[in-house]
Amino acid sequence: VGIKDNGYRMGDSVTIIGWLKDMPAEALQRGGNEFEVSIENIISCDEENFYARLDSIGRFVIKIPVINSTEAYLDWRRSKANVLLEPGETYMFVNDFTTGQQLFMGKDVRLQNEMLGYPFKWFSTPRLKEKASNEEAMMYLEGIKSELGSFCNGVVEYTKEHPNLSRRCVDFVNGCYRTAAGRELMQGKFYVKDALPAEYFAFVRDSLWCKEWQKPYTMYRDFPGLLQDYIHYGIEREYTGGKSYVPLLKGLARSGVITLNERELAALESYDAEVENVRAKINSLETDEEKKALATEFNAGELVTTVSALLKRYNKEIKMELYCGAPLRLANSITDNACLRDICVAYCMYRYIEDYSKPLNDAMVAFLQQNIAQPAAKKKVLDMHKKYLAIMNREISSDANLMSSKDVADMSDGEKILRKLVEPYKGKIILIDVWGTWCSPCRQALSHSKELYERMAPYDMVFLYLANRSDEDSWKNVIKEYNVTGDNVVHYNLPGEQQSAVENFLKVNGYPTYRLIDRNGNLLDVNADPRNLDALENLLKAL
Repeated sequence: VGIKDNGYRMGDSVTIIGWLKDMPAEALQRGGNEFEVSIENIISCDEENFYARLDSIGRFVIKIPVINSTEAYLDWRRSKANVLLEPGETYMFVNDFTTGQQLFMGKDVRLQNEMLGYPFKWFSTPRLKEKASNEEAMMYLEGIKSELGSFCNGVVEYTKEHPNLSRRCVDFVNGCYRTAAGRELMQGKFYVKDALPAEYFAFVRDSLWCKEWQKPYTMYRDFPGLLQDYIHYGIEREYTGGKSYVPLLKGLARSGVITLNERELAALESYDAEVENVRAKINSLETDEEKKALATEFNAGELVTTVSALLKRYNKEIKMELYCGAPLRLANSITDNACLRDICVAYCMYRYIEDYSKPLNDAMVAFLQQNIAQPAAKKKVLDMHKKYLAIMNREISSDANLMSSKDVADMSDGEKILRKLVEPYKGKIILIDVWGTWCSPCRQALSHSKELYERMAPYDMVFLYLANRSDEDSWKNVIKEYNVTGDNVVHYNLPGEQQSAVENFLKVNGYPTYRLIDRNGNLLDVNADPRNLDALENLLKAL
């Protein structure tokens, strides 16, 4: 019984000595010549992958750092082994492709072998549709609850067929199902029209969140995802109202963190209601021109101007509250486990660094030192902080073209702005990349920039990057981090209204968005996504 719990100690690891025996050519091609171990990091809530090279007959040795017992996927593209790794252990894993048998060997590997043999099931209840009603959300809840009950009953039946199954395996499998149900249900927050129904969220809170059977909290691969969505939902609903930062500003004023005059307080009091009124009026209009005119008029009015100025003036205080103060209060209200509280707060602070591609400010560093005691959680955040501190202090290479927007300073028409920006590059093919520092898929694509530039070198292209809602430091840091530089690379960080005008002209509906302009200056209606280099090169050849 029980799963090893080392108290989330730094420096622990798991060693796997393995053999992919008699691996056929097809399996080698599918999985490559490396053995992969994939785990979910509970502090960053990101997938971490570790690799070991296979020798000529498929043998390998790999050492994986872990802070506690951790569910892992082993060689998922080929072996598809789902196991629990406990700190300090050494395992031998064999996948015999001739017999189809997978086997763990070691001093305590009964659970690992039982997991290999247990027929795991996955939730199949259809996901909620966009803007789902409360009734639809409750139907989804009942579907997940029904499947969860069926899965747990299946474990009972399985133990009758296999009476020697260890208690560790029974408990672990049941915990897997319950934690996965919690993650599935919290994903519903992305689909409901407004807030999750109270009964829906209460089921997650009371039955699936932060339970004894989930300790250590690193144990289940789905728990970091559950934690991430649970924390975000709590902050969105309790501290920002889920609509705007206005309730947060009002709270900061009440607590004395910021000072507002009577006019500013009045603007905050009426803002959310006025936005809803204008939104309803816009939806009642028939033409896009009428809708655009009303939106433009409202956005240029005193109310929006006042609130926008407050958001800009108190940006530092807002970020401090969202990523430090609010997470700490929320964590204290949802768990009495000091370690989980530290993990929750560390996750939010880590997410700040990742969201904005910039280090913590001095106040945040002081908050971290004062409020997070768990060593592994603190170290994870500080390591990320130091990484971006180094990037921030690094110069951008001289061949980077960070362009000024002064040439389009007085322009408001999106097409005219874009034409002015691309004017110097007429006669060349121009790939436009509309992205944002806050956009993970955008940053992932930018991390492959050098490969893109090398592949497209024969086509005499210009790469024009337009950043959406990205502050100056974050913008420069991402460019430096991924070396998005070169003689044929151009970066713009236009003012918000101009960026929006260009995006409207380009019909941008998501991020990243890519557009192609030919040598004659024509904007082409083609799929020019550089994340598929083969398709992009074939398109250029056709042109």
